[in-house]
Amino acid sequence: MLTGKWAASWSVPLIVLLAIAAGATALPGQSGASAPVPEIPVIDKSWPVVNLNVVLFNKQGFVQAVDEHQFRLFEDGVERPLQFRGSPDSPVSLALIIDSSGSIYKRKPSIVSAVTAIVKALPPDSEVMAVLFADESYLDLPFTPVSKVDFSFLDRLQARGGTRLYDTVVATENYFAAHAKYVRRAMVILSDGEDNASHVSRGVTFWTMEQAGAPVVYACPPSRSNMFQTQASVGLINMSFLAKEGGGLDINLDPDPAAAAAEVAAAIRSQTAVQFTAADPARDGKKHKLELRLRDKNLGVRAIPEYFAPAKQ
Repeated sequence: MLTGKWAASWSVPLIVLLAIAAGATALPGQSGASAPVPEIPVIDKSWPVVNLNVVLFNKQGFVQAVDEHQFRLFEDGVERPLQFRGSPDSPVSLALIIDSSGSIYKRKPSIVSAVTAIVKALPPDSEVMAVLFADESYLDLPFTPVSKVDFSFLDRLQARGGTRLYDTVVATENYFAAHAKYVRRAMVILSDGEDNASHVSRGVTFWTMEQAGAPVVYACPPSRSNMFQTQASVGLINMSFLAKEGGGLDINLDPDPAAAAAEVAAAIRSQTAVQFTAADPARDGKKHKLELRLRDKNLGVRAIPEYFAPAKQ
């Protein structure tokens, strides 16, 4: 659960977000098949140094290698000195959020092939975690070196039940913040974007995604032609917002899952972390606007548009 000022806005207590699925490794202090994850504050241990993951792309939408001389960063309108962490192809911490609800029953083969391709394309020594969710969320793969990933967790994609997308994103972001090893960070969400079971709002979800050191979010929905009208109008908008607020890209998984996976993998390999020291080191939970400017007007950049300072514990 989240704590502090956000908890008061919930009308229903959020009791269990991530449970241990059958066959998954238990977290410290847990036992049993449905033990709750301990409460984890969303806080970057490096504060007041902020690591901001960014993706660079050209006018055609293709990701580009990062040229450090291109960047200027402004925090609340004031330019901040920059350092760069994590060269292209250095290890990445990756979280996979995989929809296992009834609405994806026709897409299981596409999801399995895309996940497998993305993981296999990661730089050496990277680490991967995976959360499968329907109306409950399960940590099916704690952070694991990419060379040791056992893809049998994908056998638990059952395609049944409701969809608890926002709750799952919040829980995964919290777990990620507490356990991710590397400064280059990414999260891939494979879902139709429908949410009919969460207790947290979309606004609280965005707040959780906009913390110092948060991963870039890549949202991978199906194409509009493969969705019902209500799903297309709501689910795709949800996925687009998740990508935008997470500083990443939305990339349709259909009609070519292999091409989509290659695009996501290329973006993850190319992204970098821009590091700066917060002008105000106070742990006050305040919002700070971010703006990245590029000297080359033919290039674009994605990163979270703002971040929240950690609150006092």
